Amino acid sequence: MIFKDKDAVKATIDKAKGGVGQIFSNTFLNDANRPERTRAGMVAVNTLPPGASLGFHVHETNEEIYYFIQGQGLYTDADRRQYPIAAGDLTLTRQGEGHALDNAGAEPLVFAAVIIDEGRP
Repeated sequence: MIFKDKDAVKATIDKAKGGVGQIFSNTFLNDANRPERTRAGMVAVNTLPPGASLGFHVHETNEEIYYFIQGQGLYTDADRRQYPIAAGDLTLTRQGEGHALDNAGAEPLVFAAVIIDEGRP
C-alpha cells in the first residue's frame, strides 16, 4: 500500500499532551483509514518548532517509535530522564511506558511517529 503526502491529514495541535506551543502534523495512517490486518495504529511526520514541546504521556495500550529527520531536542523517557536526540536517532516507547519531547534547538525538530497497537491482529 502507498499513502501519498497529498492525502495526509494536516493538523496544527496546540499544547499537545500538555506541552508548550504547537506541533504540526501530517498524518498518513490513523483509525480513519487503517487497513485491516495491520497493527500500525498511526503513522505521521511531525514538526515541533523551536521552544515547543510534546508533554509527558503514557502509552497504555500501544508502543510508539520516533525517528528523527531534522533538528535537535530532548527526549524524556519513562523514568523521566532526559536525553539529547538529533537527526538520525530513533526512540522506542514500549507499552505501559511514557515519554515527552522538547525542541531544544534553533531549528524545527522533524520526526516520524509510528504507533503500534499491540491488541490488533
